Amino acid sequence: MNFTTESTLPLVDRYRLGKPLTEGRVGWLNSEQSTKLRELWQLLLKECDKEEYIDVQFSLKQQKAKADEAGDKSEDIGSLSFEPLMAISIKEPEPKSGGWFGWGTWQQNATNTPPKSNSRASTPASTDAEKGKEDDVESEETIRQRHETVQEHLNGKGDGSVVVPVDFVPLFEQPKFKRTFRAAFWQAATQIGDPDSWVLRFLRARQWDVKKALEMIRRTIIWRVGQAIDEIAFYGESQLHNLTMNTGLAYACMEDRLGNPVYVVRVRANVARNRNILAIKRFLCWQIETSQLLTAKSDGKVTMLFDFNGFSRENIDTKLVRTLITLLTNYYPETLGIIVLNVDSWVFSSLWMVISPFIDPGVRSKIAMARNAEELAPYIDPQVLVSELGGKKQFEYEYIPPACDENTRMADIDGRRAAERKFVHSVAAYEQATRQWLDNVADSTSPSNSTSPSDSTSLGDSNRGDTKETLRQAAIDLDPFIRSRTLYHRFGFVNSDHSASF
Repeated sequence: MNFTTESTLPLVDRYRLGKPLTEGRVGWLNSEQSTKLRELWQLLLKECDKEEYIDVQFSLKQQKAKADEAGDKSEDIGSLSFEPLMAISIKEPEPKSGGWFGWGTWQQNATNTPPKSNSRASTPASTDAEKGKEDDVESEETIRQRHETVQEHLNGKGDGSVVVPVDFVPLFEQPKFKRTFRAAFWQAATQIGDPDSWVLRFLRARQWDVKKALEMIRRTIIWRVGQAIDEIAFYGESQLHNLTMNTGLAYACMEDRLGNPVYVVRVRANVARNRNILAIKRFLCWQIETSQLLTAKSDGKVTMLFDFNGFSRENIDTKLVRTLITLLTNYYPETLGIIVLNVDSWVFSSLWMVISPFIDPGVRSKIAMARNAEELAPYIDPQVLVSELGGKKQFEYEYIPPACDENTRMADIDGRRAAERKFVHSVAAYEQATRQWLDNVADSTSPSNSTSPSDSTSLGDSNRGDTKETLRQAAIDLDPFIRSRTLYHRFGFVNSDHSASF
């Protein structure tokens, strides 16, 4: 039986008709898909029962020590993935005589100068002479900016206040450098409110093959523990690259026509030489984790709008693109809704020929092209499209750094312990309700029972639904103690119930 959930309706038509994908999602499962979901839950509960520890490989202290040991020019990708892609880890080829990727010698003239952007975050291309000087001697300020975190920048301004507690403490009294599968699984599975929705992502990503979906979840949990994703959420922006945050490389500020939050990626703001590789790794992981706060209405999906206005040679960063694709494909499956490429650059067509072979065919099918606001309209209503991209929404990105008093609850030890106890109790109740649900379905499908398999899938759902809502609320109540407030809280986009309003 074919369990594919991909619709034959073309992408543009789906947006024009306002029809999001529903097949294979909570509330839209057929009997075969429900069976697959139950089979996977049975295996996941067995994994949780093992209580085996997974090692943390790259906590903040470990990564900094590794970076310091390798030096400023380190291009190690190991701290991003336990299985680095050769295409990412190898050294990029040197330019050929005809120019990068055979484009020919770069000339700034009337025929090929990229259009200027009206954004304050635009990064103009350096002339060859200026670039040569920068390569010869880098100022102390340039070196400092490449490494400076948001916290260090705030300290440099004379405000010595920390914006989050200094010492990270794992949840549930877990060891500093170890986590159980159960603890890491439930932290991840409650991000978008419904654990079933999170689990179904992996089934859809693996075409409803239960064993492959289980293995993908295992690998994801091992990766999350190894990368100390819980620590990244804890420290939040304080440990992110200050220059990257200030230039607005990527940010969410609107919804598409299907209700997915839209992340604008300003390609012109990405200059690899202006930040170190450790900075961009943490930035990407933080952005994807934070996106889950904005996706209550979209089953965890986001739309990415790559804006190539003002794009130039110095913005070419195939490592960043491949790294992002690796994250979304391997560890955040079914998070990506569509990718819209807003292209107004003569350079892009050649770059696309280089990048496209590395893109999974499934991802490539989600890519749409646009040249202006009119061509973006099928995906994003012009009324909500930001003015920077030709829309009518008056929003201009300006980074608002964390305030020293916005994370005071993270220092409330008694409050955190109470929230943790509530969460642990809610997890146990949900696990028990899920086991009961599985047992009820098994009993209802036995030869002596006349209930049909399709009807039996709803047995136990009432109690399980109640525990699901309790678990969702417990996760929301725990969140302020374990996750730093974000830029999106300061923008006013995140509501108290973890829904988003743009």
